[in-house]
Amino acid sequence: MDPLLPVNVIPVKGLYGSGNIGHRHLLMVLVFVGFIFMYASRVALSISMVAMTVPVVRNVSVAQNASHQDTCYNPRAPALTSTPASVWSSNDSSLPTASPSVFFLQAQVHPGRKFNWDAETQGILHGSFFYGYLVSQVPGGWIAHKYGAKLPFAFCMLVLGLLTLLSPLAANTSVWVFFLVRVLSGICQGAIWPTVGALWSQWAPPLERGRLLSLSYSGSQVGTVFGMYVAGVVAQNHGWEAIFYCFGALCLVWVVLWMLLAHNTPNLHPRISVEERDYINSSFQTGATVSSRKKKVVPWLAICTSAPVCALLLVEIFHSYAFYVIISNMPTYLNNIHRFSLKSNGLLSAMPYLVRWMVTLVVVSTTDWILTRKFCSATVLRKSMSLCAFIGCGLSLLGVAFSGCNSVLVVALFTVGVGFSGLNYGGYLVAYFEMSPNYASILLGMGNTAGTISGIVAPYITGVLTNGPNAYSVANWQTVFLIPSGLYAGASVVYGVFATAKRQIWD
Repeated sequence: MDPLLPVNVIPVKGLYGSGNIGHRHLLMVLVFVGFIFMYASRVALSISMVAMTVPVVRNVSVAQNASHQDTCYNPRAPALTSTPASVWSSNDSSLPTASPSVFFLQAQVHPGRKFNWDAETQGILHGSFFYGYLVSQVPGGWIAHKYGAKLPFAFCMLVLGLLTLLSPLAANTSVWVFFLVRVLSGICQGAIWPTVGALWSQWAPPLERGRLLSLSYSGSQVGTVFGMYVAGVVAQNHGWEAIFYCFGALCLVWVVLWMLLAHNTPNLHPRISVEERDYINSSFQTGATVSSRKKKVVPWLAICTSAPVCALLLVEIFHSYAFYVIISNMPTYLNNIHRFSLKSNGLLSAMPYLVRWMVTLVVVSTTDWILTRKFCSATVLRKSMSLCAFIGCGLSLLGVAFSGCNSVLVVALFTVGVGFSGLNYGGYLVAYFEMSPNYASILLGMGNTAGTISGIVAPYITGVLTNGPNAYSVANWQTVFLIPSGLYAGASVVYGVFATAKRQIWD
């Protein structure tokens, strides 16, 4: 029997069990919706960056008949205008005739585009969120572990909503004021992931842990879909400022519902049934209550020197680099290389995350079923899921790197690759809670901190590689996608060799 499934968790026919719907499922819905709004406000910058910045212009020679070209030519794209001129100047119709293969590349002009931020500055702004995200992960996990998750989660979402509403004012004031707002937003969101880990360490019975955790966190994928698509439509019709106003208001509405309906533990819930409360409390192996767990001293040295924990942290860095390259730069890539409109850009950027969410729904049900039937150990299951995810994502990004100007193939490969990453919700993301139920929030905070390093580095490297005229270079974007493809290969090796889902002795 897997050591993660305590002997006293076996359900008895006729008694309350995992098949019964209760307040833990309402809590799951609340967390799920909270993550939707949180991630929508997070990815808002990816689309709004395209809508709010003045495009870089480039006069290039395009060999339409060549098998290899550095700039994509699409005569049907509204962002591409051909001009028979060797030199371009604004609004100049009296230019000398030149070869018809000389074209002026210009991103689609929108009246809201008023910020002259180059690609490097944009990369810094994309990364600014993660400066704050980096510093709040472990403190957020510790606070939630010690005081409970309800108030920290509510406070972070409240401040996040207000900061999102203030983002247009900040951007219009100064690029550095906008930078500061993004840093503060990162601090708020950084504390939320481990806070939710602390919440489920009290609410999720071991046999339901994978399902409740994964479905809750999958709100981040739906939030990405919702955020990307809605941001594209809103920016196209109402301007980029409306993106921030919309998502900020939704965060504030959610806070009200959370404060009314959520509670730290089953024992503190005034409306939970006695049957559900007893079922949850008896499902934990030690039967420890939240108050007894608070008194335990966190074994920092044992955690930091644990080989499986170190492997997880390294995997987080590798996987997060690829994730942040896609989520931060896919809209810019589709705009600069394939020249989609804002509305189409939002839809196409959102589609891969819709597939990822559907994969997650299948995976969480399947993995829980496999564990309850004891077809394999938790370690074998988590490794299998994560390795499939890493290899599938890596090969897809490798394909994107060599797809050139084939827009259909690029979108298809992005969709397949991001879809594969949904397997991680049955893989290493659940292993945090299986390795250490007592300190899951702290481990998750450490993992997100490690991944956030990539969130800072990835946008900056991408900005350097695609700065100025290089924003339209297929070769430069090829390098952007080859880097995460190689990192996924490294993640596969590290996780395959060192990872485990067994409960650690220091827990």
